[in-house]
Amino acid sequence: MADVGRADRARGPDPAGAALGRSPIGSRKGAGEPRRNGLRGAMKPDQALRLSSAILAASGFTALALTGELPIALLVAGAAALLASLTPIAPWKDPEGSASAGALLRLSRPTWNALLLTAFAGFLADWLWISMDLLPAGIHFLVLLMISKLLTLQERKDFLHLYAISLLELLSAAALTTELWYAAVFVVFLLATIWTLLLYHLRNEAEELASAPSASGTPVDPVHRPGPLTSRFFWTTNRIAIGAFCLTLAIFFLTPRIGAGFFNKHRGEQIRTTGFSEQVDLGAMGAIKLDQTVVMRVEFPERSEPLSAAERIYFRGAAFDVYNGRSWSKRSASRRLVWRTADGLFKVAPDQTPHEGQTGLRQDILIEALDTTTLFAASFVSSVKSSFDLLRADEMDALSLPYTPMTRFQYSAWSFPDHVQDEERIARNASYPQEIADQYLQMPELSPRVSTLARQVTAQARTPYDRIVAIEGHLRSAYQYSLDVGPTVPVHPVEEFLFARKTGYCEHYATAMVMMLRTLGIPARLVTGFLPGEWNGFGRYYTIRQRDAHAWVEVYFPRSGWVTFDPTPSVPAAASNQLWAGAGRVIDSIRLKWDRFIIQYSLRDQIKVAQGIREQSEKVRGQALGLVATVHRWTANLQDWIRQLALSPENLLTAVWGGGLLLLLLITTWVWRQHRRNSRPSEFPTVRQATVVRLYGRMLQLLAARGIVKAPGTTAVEFAGMVIRDWSDAGLYVAPLTELYCRVRFGQAPLSPQELQQAEALLNGLRNAAQQGNS
Repeated sequence: MADVGRADRARGPDPAGAALGRSPIGSRKGAGEPRRNGLRGAMKPDQALRLSSAILAASGFTALALTGELPIALLVAGAAALLASLTPIAPWKDPEGSASAGALLRLSRPTWNALLLTAFAGFLADWLWISMDLLPAGIHFLVLLMISKLLTLQERKDFLHLYAISLLELLSAAALTTELWYAAVFVVFLLATIWTLLLYHLRNEAEELASAPSASGTPVDPVHRPGPLTSRFFWTTNRIAIGAFCLTLAIFFLTPRIGAGFFNKHRGEQIRTTGFSEQVDLGAMGAIKLDQTVVMRVEFPERSEPLSAAERIYFRGAAFDVYNGRSWSKRSASRRLVWRTADGLFKVAPDQTPHEGQTGLRQDILIEALDTTTLFAASFVSSVKSSFDLLRADEMDALSLPYTPMTRFQYSAWSFPDHVQDEERIARNASYPQEIADQYLQMPELSPRVSTLARQVTAQARTPYDRIVAIEGHLRSAYQYSLDVGPTVPVHPVEEFLFARKTGYCEHYATAMVMMLRTLGIPARLVTGFLPGEWNGFGRYYTIRQRDAHAWVEVYFPRSGWVTFDPTPSVPAAASNQLWAGAGRVIDSIRLKWDRFIIQYSLRDQIKVAQGIREQSEKVRGQALGLVATVHRWTANLQDWIRQLALSPENLLTAVWGGGLLLLLLITTWVWRQHRRNSRPSEFPTVRQATVVRLYGRMLQLLAARGIVKAPGTTAVEFAGMVIRDWSDAGLYVAPLTELYCRVRFGQAPLSPQELQQAEALLNGLRNAAQQGNS
């Protein structure tokens, strides 16, 4: 027994055993058996391993399910397999049985091999003839493998195979989506991975320990095997997981980017748009004016406040010059190629110069996958910067890509707003170049009433600019904006709008203004794009939706160039629930940050972050140097003051008296605080009860010095049992003193003077035993 005691003492404390809830040994049931309900959330390691393995598999499967790429049959089968894998640890099962002792389905190895070969053959058929794509076919095969492993979890390799399959599922989902929900699934997967791998290691250690004989040739005492898992174990693993997650983020942001969007292979449906193709039928944009789908988000990095009412910006998309009476089209489909320059810019209009007092407006645009190649930016674009290699521009400066993008992407644009020069505002006549007049004065066969109305509206106007403003104002004030214009398009929609219905939406207003201006000999064209949309105050950007699609007019001035005019009256936004709208803006802001700093994170962003860190470090360094200089100046002033005191006896005597009074004040304050602390009422009614609690605290200090530390989640009785197991000689002192402590601490029982003397004697005996053990 003495040898065993020395071995126990040599082994020292066992934190893992405390975290796993190992059962202490004691003479009484309360000290020798773990309480069934005392350890909240206690679970056997095998049960915890199966549960964490199911959570790990469920997180990978959920990631695939949320992408929408799994057929219904696989969704149902996978969910059923996950639920079935938890039946061995169900509450109605025998709590003493092993949770992972057997598989749910017991089939012979040849049978399982035949099933797996059949599944692989199905994978090949799926790849070659059904999906005709390796990624969807591989995902279907992964789900089948996960189902088979969940139903046959028994050996170590089965668990490892399940973990590998779950990781592949998570990676496959990353190739299919860029949505924000992936971040939540990833965090759950990371937590479950840490739990599962630790539990898997503990299970292996327990199996090896149980199968290995001790030095005497007898099996290892079951007491030293892992007991139930407590909540402390899971909180510890959560802290480890948080550390791993932070390390993962650091690696992600510090690792050099090999290319933008390397894993961005999302192949979801493109958003259908109207008004940006080669031909636009009049009235086609009305169908999307009620669509709430987000098409882009626009940041203005150089400003943090929303646009004022006077700053109306139009995100220009396509321009049209030919109208046949029912639809708009482009005279020429040719486009010039714009190549990236050495500084990484696509200079769309290299000769464009800002007007006096104007500065370029920068926009950072995150655009969704649209069914058009058109690029959108504020009028008028000077240069563009992004990761694509080529840009196209038509003769009306509409920008487009050479291909239709399959996923959202980001680009920056610099624009110079249009402006009418002062001399052209007052000029009586305007002389237009012949090529401009030939292209932008084309007219279809219209009723003479259109030109008559144009002349009537501009009868009081003296200059071309005044005529433009007069027609714009007339359309805004004399007609009503409405999306309800009837299901059919009339034969002559402009005449129908101007003289019959007098209601319509942006296309009708813009077309009517262009036709009226052309009857007066003023070149004009129709432009489609988007209005700024909704300001998101949380992320400080504009959210532009399908409903913000718009059509307006651009008018040509010989010296000012093309200038934007909008005859469509402003329509107040529909009222919405402020609470839900605010929550939606917060979520959308988080989604934008996810795309900006995770999905679209690039080498350029890393360089920008490094520059910011360097600038901030230089700023901190300057502040630190300033603080050092201030301290040095104060020190020099203090030295001068002390030197003056030493030279003057009167000042020196005053300083001595002042220092003595200050020291007396400090001593008085300390004595007063000590008196208040000692006179503070105790939570125990008698001095003897408070003394026993202090004696128990000293006992814990003595035991901690021996390496036996009481965990926060361990009760006093359980700790006493653990001490008896690890240091049998101390049991004579620890158990009685613990009993006295529990009577006082939890039962508020009074103690006699003899019991207080007994407690002091027990503590002295434990101290003497500790000293003898050290010697």
